[in-house]
Amino acid sequence: MRPSLPTLRARLPWWTALLGVQLVLLAGFVVDWRIPLLLAGTVVASVFLLDRPAWAVCLMLAARLVSTGTTSFFSIGKMQIGLFEPVLLFTLVALGLRAVFSGQRLWVNFPWRAYHLALLGWNVAGLAWCTRVSDGVKDIVGLGVILATSSVIVVFLDRWERITAALWTWIGACVLIGVLALAGSALGFDDYASQWQASEGGGRETGLGQQPNWYAMNLGFVIHAAAAWALVQRQAVLRWGLFAATAFIAFSMMTSGSRGGAYSVVIGAGIVALGQPTYRKWVVGLGALGGVAFALAAFGELGDIGRGLNRIAQNVDVIFARDIRGMNWAACIGMFTETNGLGIGPGGYIDHLQKYSDWLYHSVYRYPHGIFWGQLAHGGVVGVVLYFGLVVAVARMSMQTIRDAKGTIAEPLAWAMPASLAGYFAWSFVEFSLDEKPAWEWLALATALHLVLKRVKAGELPPLPSWSPRG
Repeated sequence: MRPSLPTLRARLPWWTALLGVQLVLLAGFVVDWRIPLLLAGTVVASVFLLDRPAWAVCLMLAARLVSTGTTSFFSIGKMQIGLFEPVLLFTLVALGLRAVFSGQRLWVNFPWRAYHLALLGWNVAGLAWCTRVSDGVKDIVGLGVILATSSVIVVFLDRWERITAALWTWIGACVLIGVLALAGSALGFDDYASQWQASEGGGRETGLGQQPNWYAMNLGFVIHAAAAWALVQRQAVLRWGLFAATAFIAFSMMTSGSRGGAYSVVIGAGIVALGQPTYRKWVVGLGALGGVAFALAAFGELGDIGRGLNRIAQNVDVIFARDIRGMNWAACIGMFTETNGLGIGPGGYIDHLQKYSDWLYHSVYRYPHGIFWGQLAHGGVVGVVLYFGLVVAVARMSMQTIRDAKGTIAEPLAWAMPASLAGYFAWSFVEFSLDEKPAWEWLALATALHLVLKRVKAGELPPLPSWSPRG
C-alpha cells in the first residue's frame, strides 16, 4: 500500500492556515478583485494536483503552448495575466508542496543548468548599468520562470511513462492550436491578425494572435518527435494517427508563411534522417505530402490558407533582402561597440533603438531579431560566451542521450528532440529572444529524457523495450 502524504493539518494548525488564507484573499481585493479569485482557484487546483505531479506538468506544458497575447484577462503593471500565468502558478504551488511533503529535491543538477544560472546572474549584475531597472527586472523574472519550469519538468518527468505522457500532451495541444487557427480563418474570426504588420494583408496565419514566426515556432518543435514516436508504435491506429498529426501540424505551421520555420523543419529532418534509416523512408512520404500542399496553394485551391505557403515557396531568396532585420542588427552592433563590449544590460533595447532608427522605434519590429544579436546588445561579450557555452552543453547532452537510447524505443525520440532544437538554433539567428517560449520547455523535456535514460543505464529504472530501425 502506498504511504499517504502528510496533510496540511498535520503540519499546521487548521485555524492558522485558514486565517492566513483569509488575510491574503482580503489583501488581494484591495489590489484587484480578480486576484483573490485567481488565488482561490490556485488553492483548489493545487490540492487536486498535489498527488498528480505528472498531470500538473502536462497541464503546464499545454497552457504554455495554447496561451497567447490575445488570451490575456488583465494586467498587473506590465505583466499580462492570461491562460498560462494562473496555470503556472497553481502547478508550481502543487509541485512545490509535493516536493516538501514527499522529501523530493527540486534543486537537481542537469547539464546546462550552470550556464543558465550564469546568464541569470549576469543579467542581475547588469541592473547596475541598464537603462531602465523595471524593464531589466522583467527580463530577469522571465529567466527565473524558465529556471522554475525547467526544474519541475526535469524533476517530475522522472520516468519513461511520464515523458511519453508529456509528449502526447504536446502533440495534442499543437493539433488543437492548428484546428483553432485554421477554423478561425475559415469562419472569419481572425481580426486579431491585423495587429501584426508582418501578417496584415499578407495572408499569414497568426495562430490566435501571435506574431507569425512565433506561431510557427510554437508548432515546430514537436513535428519530428511526433513522426519519430509513430515509428515505434505497434498499433496501426496509433502509428497512422501520429503520422496524420505530424502532417497536420506541419501544414498548420507552414500557413504562417515563416521561411525560417520551414528551413528549421528541413534542418531538423535532415539530422534525424542521418541517424534513423526508418525515418528517412517516412520523411520522403511526408515531403511528398508537403509538395502536394504547396502545389494546391500555387494553383489557388487552398484559398487564403494557402497564401502563407506561397510566401515560403516564392520568396525563399529574400529573407535578408529587406532592411528590417539588418537595421536591428546594426543597432545591436552599435549598442555592443558603444559599451565597449559590456552590453546595455537587461531590458532597454527599445529605449536605445530610437538613436539608431526612429522608424524602427515606432514600428512593431523593434526587437533584435535573433538571440545572438540580442545577447550581443544586452549581455555583451560575457552574454554571448555564456549563451554559446549553454548551446555546447546541450549538444553534448544530446549526443549522450542518443548513445544511451541505442536499441530502445527511445532511440527515434533521442534523435528527433535535439534535431528540433538544432533547427531552432539556426532559426534563432534571424528571430526570437533568449526567453522565448516554448523553446525552454522543449529543452527541459529533452533533458528529462536524458536523465531518465541515464538512470536506466545505471540500473535505477527498468530497461526500456527494445527497438530495431528498419531501412
